[in-house]
Amino acid sequence: MTDNPAPSPGTSQSSSRLRRWLYLLCGLLIGIVFLYMTARKVDLDEAAATIYAINGLWLLPLTTVYIVTFLLRGLRWQLMFPDQSRPSFRHATDAFLIGKTGNNFMPGRLGELLRATVIGRLLPAVGMSGSLATIVLEKIFDALAVLVLLGVALLSAPLPPWLANAGIVLIAVLPTLLLALLLVERADARVSYSSGAVAATGLVGRLKAFVFGILQKFSTGLFALRTVQHFSVLSALTLIIWFWEVVIMYLCLQAFSISAPFMAALVSLVFLCVGSMLPAAPGFIGTYQLFIVAALQLYAVSDTSAFALSVFLNLYVIVLTSILGVVAIVLDGGVVNLRQVFAAISK
Repeated sequence: MTDNPAPSPGTSQSSSRLRRWLYLLCGLLIGIVFLYMTARKVDLDEAAATIYAINGLWLLPLTTVYIVTFLLRGLRWQLMFPDQSRPSFRHATDAFLIGKTGNNFMPGRLGELLRATVIGRLLPAVGMSGSLATIVLEKIFDALAVLVLLGVALLSAPLPPWLANAGIVLIAVLPTLLLALLLVERADARVSYSSGAVAATGLVGRLKAFVFGILQKFSTGLFALRTVQHFSVLSALTLIIWFWEVVIMYLCLQAFSISAPFMAALVSLVFLCVGSMLPAAPGFIGTYQLFIVAALQLYAVSDTSAFALSVFLNLYVIVLTSILGVVAIVLDGGVVNLRQVFAAISK
């Protein structure tokens, strides 16, 4: 009997590239389907004219609030790291922007892995696994905020059953995820002891030391769960961030002269956030259009006007985040370092 040969590095890299292309093609297909489902009901010429007729005076406050929201997100992410291994505000914000830029062009939300890699290279004590833990926790904070917004929306508008069902799923899943992360964080001391006790000799010993090291660094990224005070501060900051996200949507309504209440902006954002949990094309193309149009139908906004707004907001977010991301790349070392990071996450 002969052993099966181990896959060569070239074979592994080829498989990784194939998966990325499949993710990209799958995301593009979903985006095209979503876009077609929405655009087929729309007068595209009228939608284009609506975009050209946008009130440009609203772009200054829109851009200002959007940048402030990014700064708040960078601050929140910085505070999720432990005191002794915390990136600077600039590095946290730059890495966040680089990740968002990656999401505009990369399949499978690989931009999140990109920013974890950027920070992990800056903070060896935390590493990539610890940075990923902070991102997982960040997503849970955001999901809790969306759940709060969904509760407010349910009290103000007759929402479709699928949205209420999504809220039920979040209510069931989020506490379980938080509990699991809390248990991992509480096991940090035992992991530290075990990793010190394991002799890194032999294949099994080295493997155990490697696994314990990853778990220890991952638990380092769960610093936000260590005290009620820190968790409360981050929760309050998350609610402030999402309030400004609603303001961004409301400013877009004003720019398109759409007569709708502030609650319409909140409901549109909830639709978009829940819809974004589905597999999506890079930049969420198609997702924006389908779910914003569906939300504004509740407020008797024409499909053409809603579609024009969704196209504008989608492109606006992609262009602005890409510009800010390129600036962040230049400030953090330029394209050469970015190539190294892309090489690291493609392995």
